[in-house]
Amino acid sequence: MSGVAGGYAVVATATLGLHLLGALPTGAATVVGLVLAGALVGTLVVASSRIDLQLYGPAVVRGPTNNPVVALTFDDGPHPDSTPALLRALRHAEARATFFVLVDQCERHPDLLRAIAAEHEVGLHGLAHHPWLTLLPPGRGAAELREAVRRLRSIVDAEIRWYRPAFGVTSPRLAEAVERAGLRTAWCSLRTGDGVRSDPGRLLTACARAEAGDVLLLHEGPKPARLVLPQVLRDLADRDLRSVSIGDLLA
Repeated sequence: MSGVAGGYAVVATATLGLHLLGALPTGAATVVGLVLAGALVGTLVVASSRIDLQLYGPAVVRGPTNNPVVALTFDDGPHPDSTPALLRALRHAEARATFFVLVDQCERHPDLLRAIAAEHEVGLHGLAHHPWLTLLPPGRGAAELREAVRRLRSIVDAEIRWYRPAFGVTSPRLAEAVERAGLRTAWCSLRTGDGVRSDPGRLLTACARAEAGDVLLLHEGPKPARLVLPQVLRDLADRDLRSVSIGDLLA
């Protein structure tokens, strides 16, 4: 990302220089400046909302494609409306997944967190579902992430390696905070959209696009994943794909 910003700075400096030398009229220089400002703002917005582009820092987006496995991941749990059903479906299919949990939910439902950790990988989704970490200074952000890990580990003895930003937004500050906290950002290669769409059919169609190495993002709570996961797992098996955790996918 620094290279992109540097490129804008070079063009802006050259434009200013040409204007001061009289080679570029005021109107033209103003237009160039406005275009550059708009392009820079657009770049910043794209970089913040597209973690998969990794413009602000590294992120796990997918795994190797030479093994017939995918990683199913579930955000926003644990949740009594979904966690038991998801765990039953995964157990029946002898599949594993990564659950990106919220600390406030875990403290409300510690037994559900323990049930997840007994069979699956636990990742961090935040103390609560808010985007403020993107704005905090890296030191404060890292402190919040470390506090979140500490509170999770006070409930369950699990290794916490991955952090998935809430709402899928990032920033240079957040990328540095994650690194300072000793975590790695994990995103996805297939965003199913089940967090905003409640149509089970659409979720099945989205999951049907999964290929070896993909990381699928689904949600807990009263969302369609709890209803269609058995079918998703059957469809994967029919295509000789099985679900593993992100850790196993990268291993």
